[in-house]
Amino acid sequence: MAREPKGKPIKKGPKGGRKHTPGRDHNTKSGAGKKKRFAKKKRRQRTIDQENCHEQWVVWDSLSDDAKRLRPDLYPDCPRPNDADEE
Repeated sequence: MAREPKGKPIKKGPKGGRKHTPGRDHNTKSGAGKKKRFAKKKRRQRTIDQENCHEQWVVWDSLSDDAKRLRPDLYPDCPRPNDADEE
């Protein structure tokens, strides 16, 4: 008979059997591909976020001092990006 873990008791269903646990007793075949897909998606989103942040700062820098005082809602919600390599 299999040993039960000492920490948590095994959850049992209404018929007395072990509850279904996805991924138990086998490894996923798509693990590496899934990691690559999620990393690619995150990389794409990070690039989009950087571009949006850059555009927000361009708009803010183009405003005059009076306009900045009157429109604080246009202040960018992200830190100023490093543009040293672009200049």
